[in-house]
Amino acid sequence: MSTKTNNQQNRQQCYHCGTELEPGTRICPVCGRKQTRTCYCGAEIPVTARTCPECGADWSASRRVRRKSKSRKIDWKQLAKFAALGALISLLAAAALNATITALAQRSLANGQSLPASLSQRLALALSTIYTAMATLANRIAEYSAGVATLMGILALGAGAGAVAYLIREGFWSRWRRRSARKVKRRRSSSATNKAE
Repeated sequence: MSTKTNNQQNRQQCYHCGTELEPGTRICPVCGRKQTRTCYCGAEIPVTARTCPECGADWSASRRVRRKSKSRKIDWKQLAKFAALGALISLLAAAALNATITALAQRSLANGQSLPASLSQRLALALSTIYTAMATLANRIAEYSAGVATLMGILALGAGAGAVAYLIREGFWSRWRRRSARKVKRRRSSSATNKAE
């Protein structure tokens, strides 16, 4: 009985796929992952060890150690913290959304009207306020679009003139004209030879 329990205690599992391994196995035969690493001090330690037993080097930031610690068990305290934080954030988001909807709904009401109690009615009023604001913005853009289009045309014309001036100053324009003239001569000569044949 004691030898069986010793063998079971000596057996190790692959940190990646969970295959049962013989003691001292360096590479998992199933997934091919290394099971040991060489520490800074030269000692062979398991890849999932947090510290080296020889020199005490810290390996807790290693990706394999983090993967093993995450996959092995759930930290219920951390889970509860994250759940509470998520609940708090959703509560704050709901309160902010409700305040925004209420403010937008109040803008669409005339003086003296009371705000409806139902959320759907307040949402409808808020959407009508947003629609009105968008329509006003579209009208303003339409008013200024003719002036903006003229300004953009003037800017594009000026930019084109500046680019042509730069090309002329640097000599690119004359080179391009010479190349195009050569191409025209070649075409004329090739068409003349074709006609002569």
